[in-house]
Amino acid sequence: QLRTTIQVENLGVEPVTVQAHVVAWTANGGEEVQTENDEILLNPPIFSVMPGHQQYVRLGMRKPRPDAVESTFRLILEEVPPPPKPDLNGLRTLLRISVPIFFKPKVSSPHLVWSAKHGADENIVLSVSNSGNAHVQIRKFSVSAADSGEAGFVHSTVSYVLPQGKKEWIIPAKQMVTAGKLVVQAQTDNGDIHEELVPSR
Repeated sequence: QLRTTIQVENLGVEPVTVQAHVVAWTANGGEEVQTENDEILLNPPIFSVMPGHQQYVRLGMRKPRPDAVESTFRLILEEVPPPPKPDLNGLRTLLRISVPIFFKPKVSSPHLVWSAKHGADENIVLSVSNSGNAHVQIRKFSVSAADSGEAGFVHSTVSYVLPQGKKEWIIPAKQMVTAGKLVVQAQTDNGDIHEELVPSR
């Protein structure tokens, strides 16, 4: 799909003016990079929304991209500072929202590879990399010693593992540091995952 629409609603009590732009969002191992990009047409780039009202932002690719690998972007919505009020004391917090945008290939085939190693201070470093052609969103995972069956560490997260991307977490695992094998269970938008890992040193 080369076009999409996003609805922005003002739930506040004052009018809000928003400026919007799109950046390319890519990964190279554990590093994620956002760069200015003109591949996405965006309309309108700046708009005002009254309290209780909505504004639709339309997005579309300027031209088709090779569909072998997912294209990933982020829509940045930033509030334009209003004129200061005469009686304002202190600072005003401005809205900034970053929305992920995915243009999926015809055949999505993410491939996650999990690993674990012993870190410093009786911690375990849990890693997951994606050698596939589409992202995976990890929503929650747990880590436990295989012989105990009880989850020693549970973590709720909203983490995107992009193609060629990698994520790492430091697991405080004093009760698991001597375990010969760990069990990782994760909930993702690509299904549930069950992995058994032997931590390396």
